[in-house]
Amino acid sequence: MRLLRRGPFALLCAGSALNAIGSWAALIAIWGFASSSFHASASQIALLGLAWSAPSALVGPLAGVPVDRFGPRVVLVASDALGMATTLAMAFAHSFGLLAGLAFGSGLVQAAGLPAGQSLPPRLVDDADLLEANALLAMADQSAIVLGPLVAATVIAAANVRTTFYVDAFTFLVGAASILPLRLRPLTAPPGRESVWREVRAGLQLAWSTPVVRRTLSLAAAAFASWGAFFVLEPLYVRDVLHRSSALLGLFQTAFGIGLLGTTAVLPRIGDRLASVRVLAVSVAVSGVAAATYVGTHLVAVAFVGVVAWGVDMAFFEPPMQVLLQRATPTSAHGRILALSSTADGVAEVVAIPLTGLCVGVLGVRGSGVLVGALAVAAGLAGWAAQRRADRKV
Repeated sequence: MRLLRRGPFALLCAGSALNAIGSWAALIAIWGFASSSFHASASQIALLGLAWSAPSALVGPLAGVPVDRFGPRVVLVASDALGMATTLAMAFAHSFGLLAGLAFGSGLVQAAGLPAGQSLPPRLVDDADLLEANALLAMADQSAIVLGPLVAATVIAAANVRTTFYVDAFTFLVGAASILPLRLRPLTAPPGRESVWREVRAGLQLAWSTPVVRRTLSLAAAAFASWGAFFVLEPLYVRDVLHRSSALLGLFQTAFGIGLLGTTAVLPRIGDRLASVRVLAVSVAVSGVAAATYVGTHLVAVAFVGVVAWGVDMAFFEPPMQVLLQRATPTSAHGRILALSSTADGVAEVVAIPLTGLCVGVLGVRGSGVLVGALAVAAGLAGWAAQRRADRKV
């Protein structure tokens, strides 16, 4: 963890962690605000979730263009400023429709900020330190899974739902302040100033023509689709299979986050060999086994083993994926390429969520979980075989 000895990078990690925790707390506050103030139905709550996640699917490829044009620092500061304005506006929302619209706006902010943040490491550290830098920033983001719900619950209990939005606005301010001191390396070949659509098309062509990027994004889509499916499956599993309260769902989320966060912390010690398509493929396949184990049992203890194992395994997914995309493409295109991973996430979730709902009606919760896990295993094995064939040709 020697990168944390560098003041600006340590400040960036701290600011990123606080920002992510605030965003998770605000997401929980949105659901709570909709339920308590506007008496939202189950379908309206689902609509809020889609409003939050849909922007990545809709504007993902476009979101990377300003990152490549103006640099990740400028885009991150701007997105934090917009995020602060959006979350403050939520505190004064007077209707469900306005709240949903602001949730969509918050999703747009996230869609713009994510590729900008992922484009920072190659401009801050040497290539040999890329895995450590990505792992540390991933840990900052993952801390929100564990602490975000706790912060939301504490603030709501001590004050009210609206106050959570004020806390989130403050974390956006801190996030912007942590970015300003950064000194990024200049691009060796600054991008040209073509039209936005030409730049988007050039990014898509680069992604498709680069085998490592193409395989990495395909595996990412499979992982993201399983996450989207479990957005539906997990609450139903706790309610209909285990017959427990939503408190247990919160414990499952915390257990997943602890496994994810703890394992991500040791990735740099394992070494740079983790940044390979084969490791990514194995991670996706094993995640399918762990996820199916999680919701495929009536025993709470076994479910905890499955969800922790899922978190441990998925730690081998995100930082290596980002390193692969960063190394396989020129720095001047990182915004557009890394934005495609957000696009894959958004599209996969938008498709997987309704399909999973239909699947539950036919196969039930446990059967649907096993099917989702089996599909992830198949995708991981297919990716591993494709990379093995490519390696043999070299």
